[in-house]
Amino acid sequence: MSLEAKTVLVTGASSGLGQACAGLLAERGARVIAVGRNAEALRQAFPDPHLALQCDVGEEESVTALVQELKRGPGPIHGWVMAAGVQEIRPLITESRRTLENLWKTNVFGTLGVLAAALKARLVARGGSIVLFSSVAATAGGPGLVSYAATKGAIEGATHSLALELASQRIRVNAIAPGVVRTPMADKYLSRMTKEQAAAVEAAHPLGFGTPESVAEPVLFLLSDASQWITGSVLLVDGGLSSH
Repeated sequence: MSLEAKTVLVTGASSGLGQACAGLLAERGARVIAVGRNAEALRQAFPDPHLALQCDVGEEESVTALVQELKRGPGPIHGWVMAAGVQEIRPLITESRRTLENLWKTNVFGTLGVLAAALKARLVARGGSIVLFSSVAATAGGPGLVSYAATKGAIEGATHSLALELASQRIRVNAIAPGVVRTPMADKYLSRMTKEQAAAVEAAHPLGFGTPESVAEPVLFLLSDASQWITGSVLLVDGGLSSH
């Protein structure tokens, strides 16, 4: 599953799953455009020939600036990994319009807004591959995850429709739906539980908690020519959690 001579853009590349994906794709020969809010950390992690660009995908002005910078770059981009996302845990009764919008702004508008702007600018290569990030929470749910699960459900719905929209250009669109993976985001989620509760969550994953690399490998597959006949799919990468 080589990505030699291909350019791949990864959002959320500063940490967690985005960082793991960008690192693996670089190892497999891709020229990586690492996008995140911490430009200095990105430049250190992805020096030349890779490119590090600062962007807050939840802010429209920042996305516009990103697209303008990409238009001055290497031309159409083969792979798009939309890993940027946030998770906030709170019961719906404590939510407000502001807190609800915060998740949607990054997880949904930040993903679809970047892609819409990129498509308008003809930055997505014909025959390319787009990987969106959902979550097992979209189907399994969880206390305090109503808003987060709703944003990920929206991403899954968008995956199916966008795959049909772009099929005539041979652009494939798929999504990854991870279970609990040991990242800073997941550690924050687990830290709010008792030891017994966290152990129960892990036990619900028959193969245990995942690692960032557990998700990066399937992303590589969906970007590569090995998955050339797969589009509109949501791939569960959850250690068996959804099998219950």
